[in-house]
Amino acid sequence: MQLNKKFVACSLLLLAGSAQADDGIERMTLADMRHALNNGTLSSEQLVQHYLDNVQANNHQGQHINALVTLNEQALDQARKWDAERAKNPAARYPALAGIPFVVKDNFDTAGMVTSGGSYVLRSSVPSQDAFAVKKLIDGQAILLGKANLSELAASFGWFGYSSFGGQTLNPKNTKRDASGSSSGSAASVAAAFAPFALGSDTSGSIRAPASVTGTVGFRPSLGLISRSGIIPLSLTFDTGGVITNSVLDQAIVLDAIKGQDSRDPATLNLATDNIQFELALNRSSLQGKTIGVISNFKGANPEVDAVFKSAQETLGKRGAHVVAIELPKAFETLWSDVLGPVGESEFKPQFERYLATLNPSQPRTLEQFLDLARKNQAENAPHGMNPARLAGLESVANTGSTDSPLYISILSRKIPQLRAQLMDVMKNNKVDSLFFATINCPASVVHGVTDDSYVCTAGDTYVSSYIASATGFPEITVPAGTIKGNLPVGVSFLGGYGEDAKVVGFGYAFLGH
Repeated sequence: MQLNKKFVACSLLLLAGSAQADDGIERMTLADMRHALNNGTLSSEQLVQHYLDNVQANNHQGQHINALVTLNEQALDQARKWDAERAKNPAARYPALAGIPFVVKDNFDTAGMVTSGGSYVLRSSVPSQDAFAVKKLIDGQAILLGKANLSELAASFGWFGYSSFGGQTLNPKNTKRDASGSSSGSAASVAAAFAPFALGSDTSGSIRAPASVTGTVGFRPSLGLISRSGIIPLSLTFDTGGVITNSVLDQAIVLDAIKGQDSRDPATLNLATDNIQFELALNRSSLQGKTIGVISNFKGANPEVDAVFKSAQETLGKRGAHVVAIELPKAFETLWSDVLGPVGESEFKPQFERYLATLNPSQPRTLEQFLDLARKNQAENAPHGMNPARLAGLESVANTGSTDSPLYISILSRKIPQLRAQLMDVMKNNKVDSLFFATINCPASVVHGVTDDSYVCTAGDTYVSSYIASATGFPEITVPAGTIKGNLPVGVSFLGGYGEDAKVVGFGYAFLGH
């Protein structure tokens, strides 16, 4: 993979004249950073420089994580300006993330910075405005550090974390393994300490799986908690924005900052986001006296993951929870073929073309124009070739994308509401406060083209449990539960009903012993 020369030059420029960063930065929560910035024991410049130093050491060098594809050349200047403003008014009350750097998946629009969606075809696409969630952070004085790699157009097709624009992202915990997908670069950035938090998107597990395999915290919110406007769509019935962090406290802080209603995303108008207060809810979160339903459907794919999951159930008991075993109806084992797959095939073309229509006129306007450029690039530019299966996937929907087929309408009007009701009935009949399962039933998979005989996975689809939250629009948090041989993290998930976001995040917090 050829390096982005502008990226390297920018990295070297930003590294020059670096201030000695505080070695304790990576042990800080976002609340710790806020306190240190407010009292002047830490500067925003120190923070930004610290993460840039880590990027310089291990993104395209050292471990070659390849998590970030573009850096914000103004990041250090923006940090210095923030420090200067704080110095003028040190007693002012600053927003929770003011002066704190973050990275964002490269399918979120960023004004003045390339937003490629991981596709070499869109390598020169520079949006005129920020995605809603990005704008909320920047309006809150957070500092955008850079853009994170992803599986191309947010779908992996077997090559997790590979894109024709950015190449292959590696898992910082074990570089023979991937960081799952499609928010691979976002999770790898947090795990490699390139940034304290990252925005990602999740359609069918794209935040939760990367968080699980990198030992980070990932959350898929109730559909509508976080606006999707300005995010390249994959399937708007299931797409949502989200966050990857080092801790549940950090997760709560960022969620409070980016949630909210947005007239450009009608899904956000269905949820009373003002009533969902994440950080406040942590103070009263507990598993004591709660009943947790342990899902038995998805075990057996990897014995080490199963062992971590069993140990996690014992932790629930130690935290005071009552544990009950639940086997979900078989309909919850076939959600990809019955729900997500057909809906995604119907929605991608019209929704992607609606996004393309917002871009500069020099960019492709239709999926066919996009494919013409992709095929041309495939023939001429091997280092920036698309995953052949991803290209085939795009070609297969080029002529079939339709949101007026009887099957599509039936799934949206009948199947999905039935699944929501069925899942709520399962929880009500078993009197459970949350469902609990291994986030994915296998560890991080082997990077495409790399050999690692230690990988064990008998599942046909390791994401199968992730589709439950996707299909229903219900919230799910994944938190670290253990590490297996090869230094491979394993995450476990809590899932709740629609709108129970703060409760679900609180269970993750309580599980980790806070």
